[in-house]
Amino acid sequence: MTDASPTKQLPLTFSGGDAVVTGAASGIGAAIARTLMAAGVRTIRLDVRTPDADPGYPAALQLCVGADVRDQDLSERLSQAGVVPADVSYLVNCAGILDNTGFIGVDQQAWMRCLEINLVGAYNVMDVLGPALRQAPAAAIVNITSIEAARVIALSDPDPTPQYAASKAGLHMLTKTSARALAVDGVRVNSVSPGFVATPMAAAHGDTAQLPPALAARVPAGRFAAPADIAYAVAFLLSDQAAYITGTDLRVDGGFELT
Repeated sequence: MTDASPTKQLPLTFSGGDAVVTGAASGIGAAIARTLMAAGVRTIRLDVRTPDADPGYPAALQLCVGADVRDQDLSERLSQAGVVPADVSYLVNCAGILDNTGFIGVDQQAWMRCLEINLVGAYNVMDVLGPALRQAPAAAIVNITSIEAARVIALSDPDPTPQYAASKAGLHMLTKTSARALAVDGVRVNSVSPGFVATPMAAAHGDTAQLPPALAARVPAGRFAAPADIAYAVAFLLSDQAAYITGTDLRVDGGFELT
């Protein structure tokens, strides 16, 4: 009997400092934080409610901060929580909301809440950390957009939610404009567009153990994405191995775009 072949590996490296991940209390944001901490990157886990410390990782690798990405005093809030901006090299904008309102009768409050959190909030965090990122080694930003940024999705709900799609389309373009603006200072900016992901947000609309019939025929991969599937894509775009990639969007949709 022969020994099993060793696992083939191509490790990612991160030569920068700390990472800030917004929306890190659960779902995709929490998975991104875990992936970065597993790589040895100290991660500031930020959410509107203070995330619980992850018992799987040492306290030295995580700082849990309760803050609203819309807060005009965000810089002061981060400082009070012990964040040292000069130590930050990576930012992941994952904070977001989805209120399934349908298309008709969406009131101004719902519009503004979605746009302010999903789009303006991302810009606010980028603006607050921008001076530090411009001075940081290997600085990189990843924005979590959506497949709804580029096409109408009305499969799991009867019709589209316009404010969500518009906010994610705006975030897609913010990625491109910020990539152009920050390139001169060596800051890379990319986005990841998830497809259908098994998160608490998705579970509110039904079982995520398997794709419902409306989706099953449209997702060649045959399953929901796990949050870790998105986190690994984000980690690559932040890593040293993605040093020549900026201003691009990585779609992680299980082949949905093909159907």
